[in-house]
Amino acid sequence: MNERDRDGHHSPFSSRHVFLSPPNGTPTELIRTYLETRSLAPARLLDPKVATPKPNDVVLHNGNHKLPPVKKIDFCLIVYQEGWHLIDMVFWKRRGACGWLDLQDDPQDFQQLIREALDGKSPLATPSVRPHLHQLDGFIDRKLGRHLTRRELDISVLLMKGFSDKETAKQLKISTGTVHNHRKSIYRKLGVHSISQLMHRLRTMAAPTK
Repeated sequence: MNERDRDGHHSPFSSRHVFLSPPNGTPTELIRTYLETRSLAPARLLDPKVATPKPNDVVLHNGNHKLPPVKKIDFCLIVYQEGWHLIDMVFWKRRGACGWLDLQDDPQDFQQLIREALDGKSPLATPSVRPHLHQLDGFIDRKLGRHLTRRELDISVLLMKGFSDKETAKQLKISTGTVHNHRKSIYRKLGVHSISQLMHRLRTMAAPTK
């Protein structure tokens, strides 16, 4: 028997799950409560040692945290945080993201995005992020590809987020010395001398072409 959602519509999601990552923290608990009170889909905590998401499942991940190791991302990965920039979106797209959710958008938009994700639609974004979607495809090749390598882009994004060289090395599983060398290369290629200048340069490069 098909379940019905609160609006009286048939819900085809009873056999699908929404996994939450990381498995603890206030944002995770708030989203879990939201999903359960609206009966959008069964919510589980993402723990690769216990259960692995299936292709029809959705993983909601806090963009301020590292994604737990999973053997293969063949599910719909939606990343959420407050405020998005194209550079951040590129970073997560390279890690398999198919959706971007801004917590500052209307809760109804969040609900609609989850429904569409469980219905197999992609890519997905809440309204404030949606204008960036058309820029994702080809962005690296069109602009950054002429300047930074993919590894340098990863490091640039983490530095923009406030990561130290040591934290960046841990996140990317490389040595601190390698990060330091990449940082010097990034600064040289982009003609900058500090993190603030790097942020300004990347945001300028990511601005929509008129």
